[in-house]
Amino acid sequence: MALEAGRISRFQVIMLMVGFIFGTSVIVSPARSAGHDAWIANLIGIMEALLIAGVFCALANQFKDKTLVEINDLVYGRILGKAFSLIFIWYLFHLSALVLTVFSRFFVTEIYLATPKTVILIVFIAVCASTVGRGLEVLARCSMVLISLCILVIINDAFLAIPTMDIKNLLPIVDIPVEKLLWAAHSAATFPFAETVAFTMIFAFMNNHKGRYAPLAMAILIAGLTLTLAVARNSLVLGSMESAFEYPTYLAIQMIDIGDTLSRLEVVVAIFFIFSGFIKVSVLLYGTVLGLAQVFKLRSYRPVIIPVGILMIILALTNVGSSTELYAFVNNEFPIYSLPWVFGIPLLTLIVAKLRKLPQTGGDQL
Repeated sequence: MALEAGRISRFQVIMLMVGFIFGTSVIVSPARSAGHDAWIANLIGIMEALLIAGVFCALANQFKDKTLVEINDLVYGRILGKAFSLIFIWYLFHLSALVLTVFSRFFVTEIYLATPKTVILIVFIAVCASTVGRGLEVLARCSMVLISLCILVIINDAFLAIPTMDIKNLLPIVDIPVEKLLWAAHSAATFPFAETVAFTMIFAFMNNHKGRYAPLAMAILIAGLTLTLAVARNSLVLGSMESAFEYPTYLAIQMIDIGDTLSRLEVVVAIFFIFSGFIKVSVLLYGTVLGLAQVFKLRSYRPVIIPVGILMIILALTNVGSSTELYAFVNNEFPIYSLPWVFGIPLLTLIVAKLRKLPQTGGDQL
């Protein structure tokens, strides 16, 4: 019996990936270490991410009807393949805990000041677990509605913020050392764009088996250009003050006040932060539980959703001691930490598959 009977369209995959990329990036701007040149670093990071994505998409195209766990078994054998799969599952699990940490810290800092982080995390995971338990199709349909609204809100907020913008805040262009700009670009490539390696657990359930790279590239471009617009807006509005704030997007939207009729729009941003965070955590939770079910030959992934969700909450509460420590890890260590998962292991697996001359699996249609 198949663990996942649902099938999703290419458009649903694109919207799901766009929502996944937005994730916490809607609030925590990518490449912010580049200062007012963050928008340039973000564009460079998109190009790097498209190259990285080409590797794991090539692997997914070689085995079109298999998840990464199943691919590892075929390429490395059952024992070594399961070891590689568990390493990858750890990445999904750890990443989800980091996302939950960012999410909970934002809300206890800016919205629900008197609410314990544990309560926020329990409610959030409960919603994600309920959706994952209903299958991939339900999650994909949710993304089509929620993420379309997110894109419209980000573009709309950029236009509404025009009266508070100052073009001088982007000048002079590229006045930071090149190595700092490139590091910020690499940071943006790994967080959030290359994290789409998580979709190697989902590509197998597309309702056709045409190439995976086109929808992934489209999702990276849509999400990347939308986030670049948001990053540029933050710099134009906040100027040199941007680096002093933990959540510059939230503050930039707070400054929108048009005729005393359009104000407090940051509440809308917070709502859509919930939507994008929900999509990202749900995809990571889905990949984690599906992967565990495939590794341990379970008949269903649903019984492990709640235990894994509880462990994610525990890790989210204990993995870092402060916001300073969290963002130091995201900016300084995560760009290196994530490389084995988003690039190294997929490249190694692809090379071994080619050397072993393993046949391509999956036809053009299911």
